[in-house]
Amino acid sequence: MKITPQTYQRFNRPDTLLLVSSFPLLGEEIAKRNAVARYSHLLLQHFPKTQKVVVFCEQVKGQNNQAYLLDKHILIIPTFSVNSLVLFTQLDHALAQFSQAKKILVQFEFSLFGKELITFLLPIFFLWQKFLGKKVYLMLHQVVLDLSILAGQVQLPAHSLKTKFFNLALKVFYQLFAFSSKQVLVHDQFLAKQLSSLLPANKITIIPHGINGYHSYSAKQKALIRKSFNLKTTDQVLLAYGYHSWYKGTDFLVKNFLRLKKEGKIGENCKLLLAGDVAPTQKNQMHLRQYYADLSTLIKNHPQEIIHTGFVPEEKVAAIFAIADLLVFPYRACMSSSGALALAMQYRKTFICSDFFLQNLLTPDLQKLSEKLEINFYEMSFKLNYAAFAQVLQSNLQAVASGQQKISSFAREVAKKRDWSLVAEQYLQTINSPVSLAFASQRARSVVFSQPLYLEAST
Repeated sequence: MKITPQTYQRFNRPDTLLLVSSFPLLGEEIAKRNAVARYSHLLLQHFPKTQKVVVFCEQVKGQNNQAYLLDKHILIIPTFSVNSLVLFTQLDHALAQFSQAKKILVQFEFSLFGKELITFLLPIFFLWQKFLGKKVYLMLHQVVLDLSILAGQVQLPAHSLKTKFFNLALKVFYQLFAFSSKQVLVHDQFLAKQLSSLLPANKITIIPHGINGYHSYSAKQKALIRKSFNLKTTDQVLLAYGYHSWYKGTDFLVKNFLRLKKEGKIGENCKLLLAGDVAPTQKNQMHLRQYYADLSTLIKNHPQEIIHTGFVPEEKVAAIFAIADLLVFPYRACMSSSGALALAMQYRKTFICSDFFLQNLLTPDLQKLSEKLEINFYEMSFKLNYAAFAQVLQSNLQAVASGQQKISSFAREVAKKRDWSLVAEQYLQTINSPVSLAFASQRARSVVFSQPLYLEAST
C-alpha cells in the first residue's frame, strides 16, 4: 500500500504509540539488523489491531528506506541516520508530524543509535520531548554500571581512571534517561536490582522477554536436518546460538571445547554447532576486529569439530534448535536478558551456563518452579575455567544421553507465563494504553506473570 499524507494523518491520534527502535526495513529478514529489531518486530506482531503504532527506525545507506505498513495499524518510517548528530533533528521532525500522539516507547541498547557521543546525548533529546509534552517509556535491553567486567569488550583497563570516569558517566546517563522517562522497563529482576541503586523502585517495571509457541519435529524431520549439516543420527550436538562476542564467551567455548576433544574427555561424535555470526553493532569496531579475526581462524581450522552456520534466518531457527542436544551459554558478564535463553525455553532444551549467566534464572518465580520440579540450577552452571566447564559439560551430556531431562517441564511452564501476547499486554498496561476486549478476555484465561510488576523497595 502506498504511504500518503492521509496515511500519516490516520495515525496522528492521541491513542497512537510512537516507537523509537531499530526495526527491519521493508522486506528485510527480521533479525538481520540486530536482536532489538527482531524483538520489536515480534512485540508489535502481538499488539491488538486496535492499537495504532508508528515506528521510527534507522535508515540504511544503499537499502530500501521507504515507509511501509507492517499491518493496517502499524506504520514503519525509516527516520534517523545511525551515529550522526543529524539523528536528533531527524527524530524531532518525525515525531513532530504526529503531534496528537503523546506516548513514546524507546527500545534502547548500546551502539544501537551510535557511538558514545550519540548515546550520551539521547537522554537530553528525550528530555526535550518531555518538555514538549510527550510521555517517554524506556526499555533498557542492557544495564551496565561497571565497565571493568567488560574489559575485553570495550578495551578499557579494569581499574584505570578512565574506566572509573566512564562508570560515573554511566550512572549519570541512566539517571538522566530515567528523569526524561515516565517509566523505565527492564526484562529481568537482576537488571532492576542494579538500577534500584540509582532510581526509585516504583519507577522500574519488569517485563520479561517474550517467548513464542513451541514447534515440534518428527524423528524423520530431525534426521533430514542433521543430514543437511553432515551430522549423523548418533552425533551429540552442543549448540551455542546468537551473535558472537567477547562478553558472551564465544572464544572461551571454542577453545575449551577443542581442548576437551583433544584430550579425549568428550566423544568424537560430539560436535559444536555455532549458530550465528559477528554482532552487527560490533563488527566495525577497531578494537574488536582482531578478536573476530582470531575467532574466525580458529573455527575454520577445525571443520570436523565445529559447524558454523553464520547468520540464521528466522524461518530456520526452529530447525537449529530441533537438532540440539544441549545448549551452552558461556557468558563472561551478564548485562542483559537473553533472547537465546527465551528460545531455549520455547523449544524446551536442556542447557548449561556460566555462573555469570545464572543471574537470568535466579528470580523468585523461576527458583520456586525449579524447586518444585527438583531442578538444581547450580548443577547446570560452571565457573569460567577449563576444569569447571569440563565437569559440567560431561555430566550434562551424560544426562541428556540417558534421557534424564527435567528441563522440558520447566521450560513449558516458563513459556506459558512469558508468552508474547502476555508481554504485549503488559506493555500496554504499563503505558496506560487502552486494552482491547480481545486482550481482556484472553487475560482472564491466561496464566498471569508470577514475576512482580514492580521491584520491591527492599530488594
